Formats: sequence, structure tokens, C-alpha cells
Amino acid sequence: MDSRDKLDTLLAETPTAARQRVGHELHLHDAGNQALVFYGAGTLGAHLVSKLQELGIRPAAFADDTPEKWGQTFQGIPLMSPVDAVARFGSSGLFVVTILNPALSFLRAKARLEGIGPCRVISFLSLCWNFADALLPYYQFELPERLLPKAKRIRAAFELWADEESRRQFVAHLRFRLFIDHETLPLNGGQGYFPDIFPELHAQTVFVDCGAYDGDSIREFLVHQQHRFGRIYAFEPDEANFLRLKSYVESLPLQVSQKIVLHNAGVGETKTRVAFNATGNMSAALASTGIALVNILPLDEIVERDGNPVFLKLDVEGAEWRALEGARNLIKESEPTIALSVYHQPDDLWELPLLISSLVPSYRFYLRTQGEDGMDVICYAAPAHQ
Repeated sequence: MDSRDKLDTLLAETPTAARQRVGHELHLHDAGNQALVFYGAGTLGAHLVSKLQELGIRPAAFADDTPEKWGQTFQGIPLMSPVDAVARFGSSGLFVVTILNPALSFLRAKARLEGIGPCRVISFLSLCWNFADALLPYYQFELPERLLPKAKRIRAAFELWADEESRRQFVAHLRFRLFIDHETLPLNGGQGYFPDIFPELHAQTVFVDCGAYDGDSIREFLVHQQHRFGRIYAFEPDEANFLRLKSYVESLPLQVSQKIVLHNAGVGETKTRVAFNATGNMSAALASTGIALVNILPLDEIVERDGNPVFLKLDVEGAEWRALEGARNLIKESEPTIALSVYHQPDDLWELPLLISSLVPSYRFYLRTQGEDGMDVICYAAPAHQ
């Protein structure tokens, strides 16, 4: 069965059938009455605790691999080693993997726990399905019954992919969202934002890094280009991240650093200031509940068009749509090579490539997975002349 046939099979399910299937598959309706153990005391675990406590549900314990945390509490909940957690709760508890980290995929985490002793292990996504009103959407994840009505747009995006590998990965990610099927997810390609699907970039390439974090993508770009480039524009709204980015750039040789323009700002449709959740790590993002205010700049007003080829990287934690809207002229006039995250919002996987295609129909699109568990899914748009 080829990718198109697999897509047709997935999208043939009705929302009603999906709702019934999810209800039968979960078997977690008593989850609020059994001992929940969250494996992974980090950002995701804290988020789930805050949401579930509104329903009167609270985990019995956290398990974590970091010895320094053992014997302490996290979110007011006892934190213990995985060995102790399985010994205490393995026979009667439900272990929920609350880790979204390329260093430990769900399948490896599940195997690690089951290797300690008998225990029931599920992904946090199963918990999200069970308490969807409180926990979904989360990143790209939503209930299958809400994904299936978007079949027409999904099929339109399927037609954009330039190679079979992209079509295969596109369908695999859809299957994952519909069935929480970790086994069929694409493997982590490990090639970052500059995969081998692109030819060598021009020595005067202008790199526009949106979501520059601490300079990790700039490091990757400089290595890829052997320090040959025209200019770099770097945008990072989180103050702590920006200070690390600035320190890194200042450590570079002068002939390199003087060609890098830093903006302590996010990117969007128009110049404005918005609420921001400043975390000082890679999860920093625009959020209505954020207590910080950050500047937002449209790329059309910042990036000079000097005739040099442009490489545009967008990984802005859910603000990709607004960033593209603020870069319409840049995309139409310069036809940059684009590396775009398409996993932060439920519809990004298909809607963002469709938006770019509406601006420049001649783009060739590729999809590659550079992470684990449905994360770090990157759409690459290559101009026809490349």
C-alpha cells in the first residue's frame, strides 16, 4: 500500500467512528481513581499537574532519572527514583510518561520502566485523550474526531510534497495523531535545519534565524557554511536566551560577529508588543498569560533585499503563521529557502505549507522528522531555481 492509499484509509474514518474508537481504546475512565505516577519531572509534568488539579486529580508521585531530585517534591508531589516508584506502584498504579525530549523517546522510556518490573505504562497523550476538555489541544495534538473533518485541506497539502519520503512521513505523523502509534513514527533524521536534500548554499547566503535561542542554529549554519555567508539576522524574544545568544555572538571572530544583527524580539505580522511566557529555555513562547512584554517585528520591515539568496528558519513556538504573514513580501520577492517547524499547532502540518505555496506556487516541499514522539517536524521549502 503506497502513501496515498494509506492516507485514504486514515481519512476514511468518520469523526463519530473515531470518537467511539477512542472511547473503547482508552480504558482509562477510572484514571482519576487510581494511583497515577508521572515519569518525568519537567515542564510537561508540571503543565499536566496544573491542568488536572482543576479536575480534582493529582498524581501520587513523580518518578525521574535525576538522582539529585530523589526524596524531594515536585509541584508538591513526592519525587522518587523509577526503581522505587515501580516497587511501590507497579502492581496497581498507572505510569504516565510525561517526557517530550529527543534524549528519551516514549518507547525507550516505556522499555526502561518495564525493564525495572511489571507496570502499566502509557503516553501522556492517552491521558490527554481521556481528559480532552482540560488537556487538549497541546502542541499539534488534538482528538481524532477534530482532525478528521479537515481531510480536504490535508489532502491538498499531501499533493505538495516533492518526494515519496515526505509523503510517507506526512502520513505517518497523521497516523500517530489519530492512533498514538509510536511504532510507525519516522526515525529522527538528526540533520537539523540544513539537511542533505538541499544543494550547497551560496557563500553570500543571508540567514534569517527566527527563534534563535542561544545561537544553536547559528552554530549549525556557520559549520554548514564553513563561515561563508553574507549576513545573519537573529530574533530571540526571551531575555535570558537573548543574553546567552549575545554572549555567543560576541565570542566569535570580529569578521564573523560584525555580520550578525541581533534583535531581542519575536516575529509576527506587524510591529507591536505582546504578552510572553519567558522561561529562559526552548519552551519560551507568546502566551496571553505571560507576564513579560516583548517586541514583535515583521520580517518584511527588517530583512534587507540585496539580491543575495536567503535562508529563512522559523521555529517560533506556535507563532509561525503570524511570522509568515509578516514575511509575505520577503517570500514573494526573494523566494528564500525555508525551514519551518510544523508541529506547534494542530493544523500547522498542512496549513503552513499551503500558505507558503499560495505565495510562491513553484516551491518544492519536503518533510523531515528531526526529533522524537511527533516533535521537531520540519517542512523545507526549496525555490524552483535552487
